[in-house]
Amino acid sequence: MTVWLVAREQALLGHQVTLVVEIPPDQAAKMAAEEAGFQLVYVPADTWRYNPQILTSLFNSDLPHIVHMHSVFLPKQATLARQLVKNKIPYVITPHAMSPQLLQRGWLKKSLYSWLVEKPRFYRASAISAVTPQEEKAIRFFVPDYQGIVHCLPNPVDSYLLEDHRWKGHVEIKKLVYLGRFDVLHKGIDKLIEIAGFLPQEVELHLYGSNDVKTSKWMERLQNNIPSNVYFHEPVFGFEKVNVLSEASLYIQMSRWEVFGISIAEAMYLGVPCAIADTLNLAELFNQHNLGLVLPSDSQEAAKCLTELMNQPVQMQHWSQSAKSYARTHFHPRKVALGYLNLYQEVLHI
Repeated sequence: MTVWLVAREQALLGHQVTLVVEIPPDQAAKMAAEEAGFQLVYVPADTWRYNPQILTSLFNSDLPHIVHMHSVFLPKQATLARQLVKNKIPYVITPHAMSPQLLQRGWLKKSLYSWLVEKPRFYRASAISAVTPQEEKAIRFFVPDYQGIVHCLPNPVDSYLLEDHRWKGHVEIKKLVYLGRFDVLHKGIDKLIEIAGFLPQEVELHLYGSNDVKTSKWMERLQNNIPSNVYFHEPVFGFEKVNVLSEASLYIQMSRWEVFGISIAEAMYLGVPCAIADTLNLAELFNQHNLGLVLPSDSQEAAKCLTELMNQPVQMQHWSQSAKSYARTHFHPRKVALGYLNLYQEVLHI
Protein backbone atom coordinates (compact mmCIF):
# COMPACT_ATOMS: atom_id res chain seq x y z
CA MET A 1 0.00 0.00 0.00
CA THR A 2 2.83 2.38 0.86
CA VAL A 3 4.54 1.80 -2.49
CA TRP A 4 1.37 2.32 -4.52
CA LEU A 5 0.34 5.52 -2.72
CA VAL A 6 3.81 7.05 -2.95
CA ALA A 7 4.19 6.07 -6.62
CA ARG A 8 0.89 7.76 -7.45
CA GLU A 9 1.86 11.01 -5.75
CA GLN A 10 5.36 11.07 -7.27
CA ALA A 11 3.90 10.50 -10.74
CA LEU A 12 1.40 13.32 -10.17
CA LEU A 13 4.36 15.55 -9.31
CA GLY A 14 5.80 14.84 -12.77
CA HIS A 15 8.36 12.12 -12.06
CA GLN A 16 8.82 8.93 -14.05
CA VAL A 17 7.95 6.06 -11.71
CA THR A 18 8.05 2.34 -12.41
CA LEU A 19 6.85 -0.38 -10.02
CA VAL A 20 8.42 -3.81 -10.46
CA VAL A 21 5.88 -6.52 -9.60
CA GLU A 22 6.44 -10.26 -9.50
CA ILE A 23 2.80 -11.28 -9.98
CA PRO A 24 1.19 -10.42 -13.34
CA PRO A 25 -1.02 -7.36 -12.74
CA ASP A 26 -4.69 -7.76 -13.60
CA GLN A 27 -6.54 -5.34 -15.85
CA ALA A 28 -7.83 -3.28 -12.92
CA ALA A 29 -4.28 -2.76 -11.62
CA LYS A 30 -3.04 -1.78 -15.08
CA MET A 31 -5.86 0.73 -15.50
CA ALA A 32 -5.30 2.19 -12.00
CA ALA A 33 -1.57 2.59 -12.64
CA GLU A 34 -2.18 4.17 -16.05
CA GLU A 35 -4.70 6.59 -14.54
CA ALA A 36 -2.21 7.53 -11.79
CA GLY A 37 0.56 8.01 -14.35
CA PHE A 38 3.11 5.36 -13.39
CA GLN A 39 4.24 2.14 -15.03
CA LEU A 40 3.86 -1.45 -13.86
CA VAL A 41 6.54 -3.87 -15.04
CA TYR A 42 6.11 -7.60 -14.42
CA VAL A 43 9.41 -9.34 -13.61
CA PRO A 44 8.97 -12.98 -12.51
CA ALA A 45 10.93 -13.95 -9.41
CA ASP A 46 11.68 -16.94 -7.24
CA THR A 47 13.01 -16.89 -3.69
CA TRP A 48 16.55 -15.95 -4.71
CA ARG A 49 16.31 -13.69 -7.73
CA TYR A 50 14.27 -11.78 -10.25
CA ASN A 51 14.33 -13.14 -13.79
CA PRO A 52 17.83 -12.04 -14.91
CA GLN A 53 17.03 -11.81 -18.64
CA ILE A 54 14.00 -9.55 -18.11
CA LEU A 55 15.83 -7.47 -15.50
CA THR A 56 18.83 -6.96 -17.80
CA SER A 57 16.54 -6.02 -20.66
CA LEU A 58 14.77 -3.53 -18.41
CA PHE A 59 18.05 -1.92 -17.34
CA ASN A 60 19.28 -1.73 -20.94
CA SER A 61 16.11 -0.09 -22.21
CA ASP A 62 15.36 2.34 -19.36
CA LEU A 63 18.11 2.64 -16.76
CA PRO A 64 16.67 4.05 -13.51
CA HIS A 65 18.29 6.92 -11.66
CA ILE A 66 17.54 5.24 -8.34
CA VAL A 67 15.83 2.08 -7.04
CA HIS A 68 13.78 1.94 -3.84
CA MET A 69 13.44 -1.49 -2.21
CA HIS A 70 10.75 -2.02 0.41
CA SER A 71 10.77 -4.85 3.00
CA VAL A 72 13.49 -6.93 4.62
CA PHE A 73 14.84 -10.52 4.60
CA LEU A 74 13.97 -11.20 0.96
CA PRO A 75 16.86 -13.01 -0.78
CA LYS A 76 15.81 -11.79 -4.24
CA GLN A 77 16.31 -8.20 -3.06
CA ALA A 78 19.87 -9.03 -1.99
CA THR A 79 20.54 -10.47 -5.45
CA LEU A 80 19.01 -7.35 -7.01
CA ALA A 81 21.20 -5.15 -4.80
CA ARG A 82 24.35 -6.80 -6.16
CA GLN A 83 23.14 -6.23 -9.74
CA LEU A 84 22.40 -2.58 -8.97
CA VAL A 85 25.88 -2.06 -7.53
CA LYS A 86 27.37 -3.71 -10.63
CA ASN A 87 25.39 -1.29 -12.83
CA LYS A 88 26.30 1.68 -10.58
CA ILE A 89 22.64 2.36 -9.74
CA PRO A 90 22.11 3.70 -6.19
CA TYR A 91 19.37 2.13 -4.10
CA VAL A 92 17.37 2.98 -0.99
CA ILE A 93 15.96 0.49 1.53
CA THR A 94 12.82 0.94 3.63
CA PRO A 95 12.55 -2.18 5.85
CA HIS A 96 9.11 -1.37 7.37
CA ALA A 97 9.71 -4.02 10.04
CA MET A 98 13.12 -3.57 11.64
CA SER A 99 12.80 -4.28 15.37
CA PRO A 100 14.63 -6.40 17.96
CA GLN A 101 11.51 -8.59 18.30
CA LEU A 102 11.47 -9.30 14.56
CA LEU A 103 15.09 -10.42 14.69
CA GLN A 104 14.38 -12.66 17.68
CA ARG A 105 11.52 -14.49 15.94
CA GLY A 106 13.34 -17.32 14.18
CA TRP A 107 16.58 -15.77 15.41
CA LEU A 108 18.97 -18.56 14.32
CA LYS A 109 18.01 -18.44 10.64
CA LYS A 110 17.76 -14.66 10.65
CA SER A 111 21.10 -14.28 12.40
CA LEU A 112 22.90 -16.42 9.82
CA TYR A 113 21.05 -14.79 6.93
CA SER A 114 21.77 -11.33 8.32
CA TRP A 115 25.53 -11.81 8.47
CA LEU A 116 25.78 -13.54 5.10
CA VAL A 117 23.20 -11.66 3.02
CA GLU A 118 21.12 -8.90 4.61
CA LYS A 119 23.77 -6.80 6.33
CA PRO A 120 25.85 -6.57 3.12
CA ARG A 121 22.71 -5.37 1.31
CA PHE A 122 22.17 -2.69 3.95
CA TYR A 123 25.81 -1.57 3.96
CA ARG A 124 25.79 -1.14 0.17
CA ALA A 125 22.61 0.99 0.22
CA SER A 126 22.96 4.70 -0.51
CA ALA A 127 20.25 5.43 2.06
CA ILE A 128 17.99 3.65 4.52
CA SER A 129 14.59 5.04 5.49
CA ALA A 130 12.84 4.19 8.77
CA VAL A 131 9.13 4.72 9.45
CA THR A 132 9.53 5.66 13.15
CA PRO A 133 12.36 7.00 15.32
CA GLN A 134 12.51 3.67 17.16
CA GLU A 135 12.95 1.79 13.89
CA GLU A 136 15.79 4.17 13.05
CA LYS A 137 17.48 3.13 16.31
CA ALA A 138 16.97 -0.55 15.42
CA ILE A 139 18.50 0.03 11.96
CA ARG A 140 21.56 1.74 13.46
CA PHE A 141 21.94 -1.18 15.88
CA PHE A 142 21.63 -3.69 13.00
CA VAL A 143 24.33 -1.93 10.89
CA PRO A 144 26.33 0.15 13.41
CA ASP A 145 29.09 1.04 10.95
CA TYR A 146 26.77 2.17 8.16
CA GLN A 147 28.07 5.40 6.60
CA GLY A 148 25.16 6.27 4.30
CA ILE A 149 22.07 8.40 4.89
CA VAL A 150 19.53 7.25 7.50
CA HIS A 151 16.21 9.01 7.14
CA CYS A 152 12.93 8.81 9.14
CA LEU A 153 9.61 9.16 7.33
CA PRO A 154 6.25 7.55 8.28
CA ASN A 155 4.05 5.39 6.10
CA PRO A 156 1.19 7.12 4.27
CA VAL A 157 -2.51 6.35 4.54
CA ASP A 158 -4.94 6.33 1.62
CA SER A 159 -6.21 9.90 1.81
CA TYR A 160 -8.36 9.31 -1.30
CA LEU A 161 -10.32 6.71 0.68
CA LEU A 162 -10.37 8.51 4.04
CA GLU A 163 -10.47 12.22 3.19
CA ASP A 164 -14.23 12.80 3.21
CA HIS A 165 -14.96 10.67 6.29
CA ARG A 166 -14.80 11.48 9.98
CA TRP A 167 -15.21 9.78 13.34
CA LYS A 168 -18.90 9.82 14.24
CA GLY A 169 -18.20 10.32 17.93
CA HIS A 170 -20.25 7.36 19.17
CA VAL A 171 -18.73 7.38 22.64
CA GLU A 172 -21.93 6.16 24.28
CA ILE A 173 -22.00 2.78 22.50
CA LYS A 174 -18.67 1.78 24.12
CA LYS A 175 -17.41 -0.20 21.12
CA LEU A 176 -13.68 -0.99 20.89
CA VAL A 177 -12.38 -2.04 17.46
CA TYR A 178 -9.22 -3.83 16.30
CA LEU A 179 -8.30 -4.35 12.62
CA GLY A 180 -5.49 -6.64 11.49
CA ARG A 181 -4.19 -10.17 11.30
CA PHE A 182 -5.08 -12.59 14.07
CA ASP A 183 -1.42 -13.35 14.76
CA VAL A 184 -1.88 -14.05 18.46
CA LEU A 185 1.74 -13.51 19.48
CA HIS A 186 2.62 -10.50 17.35
CA LYS A 187 -0.69 -8.63 17.48
CA GLY A 188 -1.41 -9.50 21.12
CA ILE A 189 -4.85 -11.00 20.41
CA ASP A 190 -4.65 -12.92 23.70
CA LYS A 191 -4.00 -9.67 25.55
CA LEU A 192 -7.00 -8.00 23.89
CA ILE A 193 -9.24 -10.87 24.98
CA GLU A 194 -7.81 -10.82 28.49
CA ILE A 195 -8.39 -7.06 28.76
CA ALA A 196 -12.00 -7.50 27.57
CA GLY A 197 -12.56 -9.94 30.43
CA PHE A 198 -11.77 -7.15 32.91
CA LEU A 199 -13.99 -4.56 31.20
CA PRO A 200 -17.60 -3.81 32.18
CA GLN A 201 -20.01 -6.04 30.26
CA GLU A 202 -21.43 -3.14 28.24
CA VAL A 203 -18.01 -2.39 26.71
CA GLU A 204 -17.71 -4.55 23.56
CA LEU A 205 -14.53 -5.58 21.75
CA HIS A 206 -14.89 -6.24 18.01
CA LEU A 207 -11.95 -7.77 16.12
CA TYR A 208 -11.84 -7.76 12.29
CA GLY A 209 -9.18 -9.79 10.52
CA SER A 210 -7.92 -13.02 9.03
CA ASN A 211 -6.40 -16.04 10.72
CA ASP A 212 -2.64 -16.40 10.87
CA VAL A 213 -1.21 -19.84 10.04
CA LYS A 214 1.61 -19.65 12.60
CA THR A 215 -0.72 -19.15 15.58
CA SER A 216 -3.98 -20.70 14.30
CA LYS A 217 -4.15 -23.44 16.97
CA TRP A 218 -3.54 -20.88 19.72
CA MET A 219 -6.31 -18.78 18.17
CA GLU A 220 -8.71 -21.75 18.22
CA ARG A 221 -8.10 -22.30 21.93
CA LEU A 222 -8.73 -18.63 22.65
CA GLN A 223 -11.97 -18.56 20.65
CA ASN A 224 -13.28 -21.58 22.56
CA ASN A 225 -13.24 -19.58 25.79
CA ILE A 226 -13.87 -15.88 25.08
CA PRO A 227 -15.82 -13.41 27.21
CA SER A 228 -19.36 -12.64 26.05
CA ASN A 229 -18.37 -9.06 25.11
CA VAL A 230 -15.80 -10.20 22.48
CA TYR A 231 -16.81 -10.59 18.82
CA PHE A 232 -14.70 -11.84 15.88
CA HIS A 233 -15.46 -10.76 12.31
CA GLU A 234 -14.15 -11.31 8.79
CA PRO A 235 -11.63 -8.71 7.52
CA VAL A 236 -13.04 -5.50 6.06
CA PHE A 237 -11.65 -3.38 3.24
CA GLY A 238 -12.29 -0.10 1.45
CA PHE A 239 -15.33 1.90 2.51
CA GLU A 240 -16.56 -0.96 4.71
CA LYS A 241 -13.36 -0.60 6.75
CA VAL A 242 -13.84 3.17 6.91
CA ASN A 243 -17.38 2.68 8.25
CA VAL A 244 -16.23 0.19 10.90
CA LEU A 245 -13.56 2.61 12.10
CA SER A 246 -15.68 5.76 12.01
CA GLU A 247 -18.52 4.11 13.97
CA ALA A 248 -16.24 2.78 16.73
CA SER A 249 -15.91 4.47 20.11
CA LEU A 250 -12.20 3.71 20.23
CA TYR A 251 -9.53 1.94 18.19
CA ILE A 252 -7.33 -0.42 20.22
CA GLN A 253 -4.13 -2.35 19.43
CA MET A 254 -2.06 -4.37 21.90
CA SER A 255 0.74 -5.71 19.65
CA ARG A 256 3.76 -7.03 21.50
CA TRP A 257 5.79 -5.17 18.87
CA GLU A 258 4.78 -2.99 15.93
CA VAL A 259 7.09 -0.81 13.87
CA PHE A 260 4.25 1.35 12.54
CA GLY A 261 0.64 0.12 12.48
CA ILE A 262 -1.30 1.29 9.43
CA SER A 263 -4.73 0.72 11.01
CA ILE A 264 -3.72 3.01 13.87
CA ALA A 265 -2.67 5.69 11.36
CA GLU A 266 -5.97 5.30 9.46
CA ALA A 267 -7.98 5.60 12.68
CA MET A 268 -6.02 8.72 13.62
CA TYR A 269 -6.63 10.23 10.16
CA LEU A 270 -10.38 9.78 10.68
CA GLY A 271 -10.17 11.22 14.19
CA VAL A 272 -11.01 7.95 15.97
CA PRO A 273 -9.52 8.05 19.49
CA CYS A 274 -6.83 5.38 19.85
CA ALA A 275 -5.53 3.26 22.71
CA ILE A 276 -2.27 1.41 21.99
CA ALA A 277 0.14 -0.73 23.97
CA ASP A 278 3.32 0.81 25.31
CA THR A 279 5.23 -1.84 23.31
CA LEU A 280 4.38 -0.20 19.94
CA ASN A 281 6.82 2.17 18.28
CA LEU A 282 4.03 4.71 17.86
CA ALA A 283 3.64 4.86 21.66
CA GLU A 284 6.66 7.18 21.73
CA LEU A 285 4.89 9.60 19.37
CA PHE A 286 1.64 9.28 21.34
CA ASN A 287 3.41 10.30 24.53
CA GLN A 288 5.44 13.04 22.89
CA HIS A 289 2.50 14.71 21.10
CA ASN A 290 -0.42 13.65 23.38
CA LEU A 291 -2.15 11.73 20.57
CA GLY A 292 -4.04 9.09 22.54
CA LEU A 293 -4.05 6.59 25.39
CA VAL A 294 -0.91 4.49 25.90
CA LEU A 295 -1.83 1.29 27.76
CA PRO A 296 0.37 -0.65 30.19
CA SER A 297 1.19 -4.29 29.50
CA ASP A 298 -0.74 -5.47 32.59
CA SER A 299 -4.20 -6.41 31.28
CA GLN A 300 -6.13 -5.55 34.44
CA GLU A 301 -4.50 -2.14 34.67
CA ALA A 302 -5.10 -1.55 30.94
CA ALA A 303 -8.80 -2.40 31.40
CA LYS A 304 -9.00 0.08 34.28
CA CYS A 305 -7.53 2.82 32.06
CA LEU A 306 -10.00 2.03 29.28
CA THR A 307 -12.99 1.97 31.64
CA GLU A 308 -12.04 5.41 32.96
CA LEU A 309 -11.59 6.76 29.43
CA MET A 310 -15.02 5.49 28.34
CA ASN A 311 -16.49 7.87 30.91
CA GLN A 312 -14.43 10.86 29.76
CA PRO A 313 -15.95 12.03 26.44
CA VAL A 314 -14.16 15.39 26.61
CA GLN A 315 -10.77 13.64 26.76
CA MET A 316 -11.76 11.36 23.87
CA GLN A 317 -12.76 14.38 21.78
CA HIS A 318 -9.44 16.04 22.59
CA TRP A 319 -7.45 12.99 21.48
CA SER A 320 -9.66 12.70 18.39
CA GLN A 321 -8.74 16.22 17.30
CA SER A 322 -5.02 16.03 18.16
CA ALA A 323 -4.54 12.65 16.46
CA LYS A 324 -6.46 13.75 13.35
CA SER A 325 -4.42 16.93 13.06
CA TYR A 326 -1.13 15.04 13.44
CA ALA A 327 -2.10 12.30 10.96
CA ARG A 328 -3.32 14.70 8.27
CA THR A 329 -0.08 16.63 8.55
CA HIS A 330 2.34 13.69 8.60
CA PHE A 331 0.60 10.67 7.00
CA HIS A 332 -0.75 12.27 3.82
CA PRO A 333 0.67 10.51 0.71
CA ARG A 334 1.85 13.79 -0.83
CA LYS A 335 3.87 14.61 2.30
CA VAL A 336 5.52 11.17 2.30
CA ALA A 337 6.16 11.26 -1.46
CA LEU A 338 7.90 14.62 -1.16
CA GLY A 339 9.98 13.28 1.73
CA TYR A 340 11.19 10.37 -0.38
CA LEU A 341 11.92 12.69 -3.32
CA ASN A 342 14.06 14.87 -1.05
CA LEU A 343 15.91 11.74 0.03
CA TYR A 344 16.51 10.68 -3.60
CA GLN A 345 17.86 14.14 -4.40
CA GLU A 346 20.24 13.92 -1.46
CA VAL A 347 21.49 10.53 -2.67
CA LEU A 348 21.90 11.77 -6.25
CA HIS A 349 23.41 15.13 -5.15
CA ILE A 350 20.80 17.03 -7.14
